Amino acid sequence: MLNAFPQISHTNLINILKDMPGPKDLVVEHRLFKPLEMFIDMKSLRLYGVEKVYKLQESVNPITNRQCVFLVSSNLPATKIICDLINSCLSMKSLAEDIIKIILVPRSLITIEKQFEEEGVYGYIQIFEFQWDFIHLGDSLLSLEMIDFYKNVFVEENQSLLIPVAKALWTAFMVFGFPKTVCVNGKSSTAVYKLLNRFFTERGKPNINNESCFCILDRDFDYASVLLTPCTYASLLDQVVGIQNGIVEIKKNDGTTSIKNLCNPDETYEYVKYKQFGDVLNYWKSKSKELQDKLEKSKKLQLDEMKQYVTQELQSVLMSKKNLTFHIDASEVVSKEIGDKFIDYITLEKNMLENRSRKENLNCIEDLLAFGKGSANNILQLICLFSQSQDGFTTIELNNIKTKFLHQYGFKYFETFHVLEKMNLIVKQDNNSVLNSNLNKIISINKTKQIMQNMMQKLRLVDDSEHCMSAAFGGSYVPAIGKIIEIMCKEEMPEEEIVKLLSNYSFQVNDFKTGIKTIYVMVIGGITYAEQAALHFLEKSMNIKIIIFSTNIINGNILINSCL
Repeated sequence: MLNAFPQISHTNLINILKDMPGPKDLVVEHRLFKPLEMFIDMKSLRLYGVEKVYKLQESVNPITNRQCVFLVSSNLPATKIICDLINSCLSMKSLAEDIIKIILVPRSLITIEKQFEEEGVYGYIQIFEFQWDFIHLGDSLLSLEMIDFYKNVFVEENQSLLIPVAKALWTAFMVFGFPKTVCVNGKSSTAVYKLLNRFFTERGKPNINNESCFCILDRDFDYASVLLTPCTYASLLDQVVGIQNGIVEIKKNDGTTSIKNLCNPDETYEYVKYKQFGDVLNYWKSKSKELQDKLEKSKKLQLDEMKQYVTQELQSVLMSKKNLTFHIDASEVVSKEIGDKFIDYITLEKNMLENRSRKENLNCIEDLLAFGKGSANNILQLICLFSQSQDGFTTIELNNIKTKFLHQYGFKYFETFHVLEKMNLIVKQDNNSVLNSNLNKIISINKTKQIMQNMMQKLRLVDDSEHCMSAAFGGSYVPAIGKIIEIMCKEEMPEEEIVKLLSNYSFQVNDFKTGIKTIYVMVIGGITYAEQAALHFLEKSMNIKIIIFSTNIINGNILINSCL
């Protein structure tokens, strides 16, 4: 059923193109190319009249006598380029009223339409809306690949993207059926859940599944899973190199670029993606020797044996060799980036999570900062993790670390600290109460800090180093969402106790039922590859099915960049 989503996205886009009969040119915003490639190809576009595809850019005007169709994100910079291109054509010649079609992804907004009107081009355009459905990124991971979702919704508090998320979930549950038990946590998740119920009323209700559960939560429920250094191959590859729409680009030492789609069949990647990075390096050696032996053996074959080898085995051996070469190159890039500081970071993060020696942990961060062991993003992640796990910063501590950071990396990060405080990623202890009495200090304890510490202690997210899910973080941390799912499925706790436990962390639990066999997880604001690995381990150990939905894939770099 996971293959249904690209087919639905393909059909929806084709239906829009059918409404534009005749030959046409398609102008696509650069950031949309990779998501589009996941569900449609050039052959399909040509069947419905698309003769040429251009990249949207200011320097090239693609508007000709043919129909011109723009496919862009619903943001002001992209639509401003379109306005300038149309006005440029209008200054030289007249345009037919139906010549310019604009497809906005994922939806049209009043601000966009107002911009077209203010630029004087509204009468020359026709606007369509297109939203792709979940993109399958391997195993049971489905993402909407909304790249700037965290920045738009959590940092800038723009709620316009919540409606497309609810629509995508409606489609998903019409395919899978809707769970009887629902857990909701967070402001954005609550809004999406309300919209989803509205769509059930307006568009149709799916079948109800009594043996499944839907868990929808905001990203700020568990920031530690984003801030910690991941330890599995896929999660480190995403953290260091970056994986977009399942595609990785590796820059080699000779200046060339190697590109690979990890969603395509690849036995090598399937075997190593959830393994510890250190184990992966050893696997490359054994796999290289195995392939070399196969190639050497082929040189000694007789003629009839050679024919059979060429027709049946050679292609797979060469493909395995190509895949192995790519992953070895990728591992070299990751090792070069994190090799000299990996142990320092893992040790420091473990000490912070276990709340050991606050002063020593702060000194370690300052040492890493002073000796340049890590990028600005790396250090900011450590600062945020310290704040999240160690009762926040005193005013003196925060001013001190902020001053040193700004001197090291530049004052362009001054506003970043303000945004991180606004997001509660950096928490400042309130010691400025009126009488500065002990009672006032107790009353002023930050609620975010309180919830995280209680959750880590009561759910044993740190102390349970033997848990299979903690392998995603080298044994130091169990992702909170994985622990919640485990508690709900194990049935070792009475129903009322589970409801009471979850409500302590602001969860709303609706119609809790025992005997859960399938879990649908939706993370509003992005899920990490490390969390995916943890849920994969849980799925295997408990013999349950976990389907992961997300607005996007996130990692520590994306989180910090969203706050810049």
